[in-house]
Amino acid sequence: MKKLISMVMAAAMVVSLVPATAFADTGSAKAVAKVIDAADVSKDAPAETAMDSETTELQLKVDGDGQYAGTTGNAKHELTFTLDGAEFKTVTAEAIAANVTVKKGASTVTTITKDNISEVEKDGFKLTIEARLTDETVIAVNLHNNIKLKSTSVGKKATIAVDGAMVTTDDLTFAEVKDTGIKASVKKVADITEEGISALEKDLKIEANVGKFKKGQVFTLKLSSGFEFNKLNNGTDYVVVDADDYTPATNTNGTYAKGEKEVTIKVTADDNTTDTITIKAADLVISAESAKVGAECKLTVKAVKNGSAGFSDTADAIVVAKVVADAITVSVDEDEDLPVIYSGVNVKNEGITDDSDHEALEVTLEEPTAGTLDAKKELTMELPDGVYVTSVKFGDVDFIEGKDKTVAETVFKAAYKKGDYETFDFARRTLKATDENTDKDGGKLEFTLTLVAEPGFTGDVTLKVDGAGMDKAQEVKIAKFVSPYTVEASQNDLIIDYRNTKVPTNIVVKEAEDGLWKKGSEFKFSLDRNIDTEDDATYTVDDKSDMEVKKIKNDLGFRVDKESGDAATVTISDISLYMSRSLAAGAYDLQLDTTGSDEFMDQAILAPTGVKAEEAKVKYQYYNNDDNFKHVVKEGFVNIITAGRDQDDASFTKKVVVPVGEKYIIAGEEQVALDVPAYISAQGYTMLPVRAVATALGINNNNVLWNQASRTVTILYGQRIITMVAGQKVVTVNGNTIPASATVQIKDGRTFLPMRDLATALGVTDITWDAATKTATMNGNQNK
Repeated sequence: MKKLISMVMAAAMVVSLVPATAFADTGSAKAVAKVIDAADVSKDAPAETAMDSETTELQLKVDGDGQYAGTTGNAKHELTFTLDGAEFKTVTAEAIAANVTVKKGASTVTTITKDNISEVEKDGFKLTIEARLTDETVIAVNLHNNIKLKSTSVGKKATIAVDGAMVTTDDLTFAEVKDTGIKASVKKVADITEEGISALEKDLKIEANVGKFKKGQVFTLKLSSGFEFNKLNNGTDYVVVDADDYTPATNTNGTYAKGEKEVTIKVTADDNTTDTITIKAADLVISAESAKVGAECKLTVKAVKNGSAGFSDTADAIVVAKVVADAITVSVDEDEDLPVIYSGVNVKNEGITDDSDHEALEVTLEEPTAGTLDAKKELTMELPDGVYVTSVKFGDVDFIEGKDKTVAETVFKAAYKKGDYETFDFARRTLKATDENTDKDGGKLEFTLTLVAEPGFTGDVTLKVDGAGMDKAQEVKIAKFVSPYTVEASQNDLIIDYRNTKVPTNIVVKEAEDGLWKKGSEFKFSLDRNIDTEDDATYTVDDKSDMEVKKIKNDLGFRVDKESGDAATVTISDISLYMSRSLAAGAYDLQLDTTGSDEFMDQAILAPTGVKAEEAKVKYQYYNNDDNFKHVVKEGFVNIITAGRDQDDASFTKKVVVPVGEKYIIAGEEQVALDVPAYISAQGYTMLPVRAVATALGINNNNVLWNQASRTVTILYGQRIITMVAGQKVVTVNGNTIPASATVQIKDGRTFLPMRDLATALGVTDITWDAATKTATMNGNQNK
């Protein structure tokens, strides 16, 4: 029979196969196709009888709800079935009808006879049913009693496809030929120290590629050179036996295989009840008698024929352990997702509506052998700057004398205080194994930290552990902090205009997720170094959100007056500054203080009994005894190009074009040669050779001074004295310090400064960059 073309792609996998179903809108019933008990066939099985012992079946489960509304009598349903890679042994309508049933539960809906079967060929047939196929009716086609495979070569598959108004499928696999043999696996390799012992990290599984194990099947387990078995216990489906006569082995201490390199086990499960033998991790213990650091322990599992047990001379080898240095290990559960926590709020999440906790992943410190931590060296645990611990809870505390969790908490509090509440600094011999541990057993410490992070801190929290019992520091990721808001702002180059100096750009504040900002939450912006803002800014909420905000009187900021169901965006525009004449040229940062950060200031951290919260809190990096906890959200939000007292002295009027990588610049109409070209730094800044550029701009070479002792360049330009020091990230103009974009560099014996910073020092406000030609241009003040 010609194979029908499928009309719809395969859908979800049911049982062991991937069915593909599509529904035709015919007004009759619909169905979903799936294969039950798909067969894995051995390559050694005869093609004629390979399916005889299987229970494979194709099922079409009918959904007839609503399909027969307003009708009476039966409906006619036609389905065509096509085999590929298999065929019928007996090609008659009677033989095929005997293997087709139509039932609902235990009741037969209609009996299939030869009259229902037509177009019979060795690889297919047509089924016609006249019945009301209501919901939960199942049409089943037996795919074992009358089926033979065309080939039993490894990888060959037998499939069936269905086509009709009720359902159309792609090829559904109901049998696959596989190689005989076994597979050994373990999910995680165990660590063993030199001359140490260790149980497996995860269970060892021995699986049959095809079929099931028979009772009496024998396997040998052999370790690579340098390793020995320390223990192997009997399991649920196997026993340890003597290698020669396969009788149960015994050992007076209750364990088996101690000191052996090869052991034998025998399947005790009943015939054909299991295809997997599992050896529990704790039941298989290995010792590294002579293996050195870095050596891998390979376990070879070989099936040995025992009577009619079936599997023989097939083997698989896997690495189950590795020798590591005698050092403690630091780990977290790799299957656990990294907790995501909001920064800038306390553990109660005050200021936002999020109700998640602040717990990090549980950390496990484990000794390979007892006494690894019982050393003269201190142990430290370091968190990133700006992240603090508020509490700790414990699982196993075998490192703590007496294994008392109350004592453990006291030890952690003392270590945190000793580390100035920025690290845990455990004194010598603080952590050591208890008396209950034997010479071969190491201690274990499991702890979970509750964390808060300063406003503005985002990113992964990595715990770094170093010190006693460790060859090198180990790091584990335990949490991730995100901000409850994002602030978008641009740098604004301004010349002082005293009152009502307009900021040409907006500040945009975005809510991190739907409904996160709680009603009453406040966002207050300010500029550092006493630049005041006028009280005339405009606050606009995006149209997609139903949030309502009110501006805060006498502040650049807003208060949430109504929470939003969707993530809101608030735009602050029409910002004006009151700029004192005494302000120095340079960059001024935009800072933010929120309700959440105010509450964060009052968060108690992990401190010993008797230590006041204020004493612990003063260790916060940005804590400043003010009423506000401000943090920078945009560096250089305002960049004062010309201070009030030197505006009138700015006389730079030339246009300067700087082609990056070329040994010249164009100043005005003149091309001036450079002995070293401008370049782009790794941070993306256009770096100019200071002396060459200054001289090209007409500054007398005698007015560009270099002090070797202090590594300082001084430029005398009109009424300005400009100084810069190699390695520092500032430029000084007439005694006023201006933060620079990057540090002053020495390259090829010349001093380089970012073009923007040199322009700022010279009073230039108009700078452009042409990415296509890699050309920077300083446009002088042409109105001078």
